[in-house]
Amino acid sequence: MKTAGSLLIPLIRELGIEDGVRLAEIKKNWFDLFHEPLSHHMAPCTLSGVEILLHVDSPVWLQELNFYKDDIIKKLSPYGVQRVRFKLGRVSTTIKSEVRSQKSGVEQLTTDELSFIDETVSQIKDEELREAIRKAMQTSILTGKDRNSSRNP
Repeated sequence: MKTAGSLLIPLIRELGIEDGVRLAEIKKNWFDLFHEPLSHHMAPCTLSGVEILLHVDSPVWLQELNFYKDDIIKKLSPYGVQRVRFKLGRVSTTIKSEVRSQKSGVEQLTTDELSFIDETVSQIKDEELREAIRKAMQTSILTGKDRNSSRNP
């Protein structure tokens, strides 16, 4: 009998979505890997092989994070990251509120919901647009769950 992991890893590699899966894991664990204030001023954007691109919300933080580059790489090394680049960009407040909601016991997305979102956005070539739509879909589904749970005590 084979484990699910031994079957999924070759399939993920064959489909060419290994970087996407690793990036999703990093995003999922972001606030466990990096604590405030770092986690609220930078966010993972793209992962390409061994290099991750992190969006940073201000020039001051961009300069500050360069001092922490080695520490950031060390924390992300279990995900295969060996290099990090920083770019000024939007650090989503949606991610922050989703993580707070998840930690406070609000329902999380199911595997089917995550698969639906991944399938829906998989054809979008522009990475920033794809991630924006992914986040919007996640927020929409979570918001719907919150409304439903507040109506049904």
